[in-house]
Amino acid sequence: MIAVSAAGGLLAGAMAGGPALAATSPAVTCTYTIQNVWFGGFTADISIANNAPATINGWTVRWTFNEYTTDISVWQSNLSAPDGLHATATNASYNGTIRSGYATSFGWSARSATTSVPTDLTVNGVACQ
Repeated sequence: MIAVSAAGGLLAGAMAGGPALAATSPAVTCTYTIQNVWFGGFTADISIANNAPATINGWTVRWTFNEYTTDISVWQSNLSAPDGLHATATNASYNGTIRSGYATSFGWSARSATTSVPTDLTVNGVACQ
């Protein structure tokens, strides 16, 4: 039997009377953290953790801001949001490789009337857990 946990991790087990279901970690997890908010702006960061056995060689993170966002100043990635809503961040030249068991992060400050944690975050095209 194969099932998906509420957190998106795979669960594996047998039918009734078999071993208990065990959760496995998603291959990549990420955390979007709003660090600071002030009238008209905010700072935030995203950390990407590699839980898979293979190394990640290059990453692209995509999400949608909940409010029109401008004047983005970024660190540790290349970040663009050409329409003020749809954001794309790619690795910098020095942090594109994430070995198994390791993580990297990047952040930014921006102007926006409001902000919240997005629900459509993806890493290399896969929904972030």
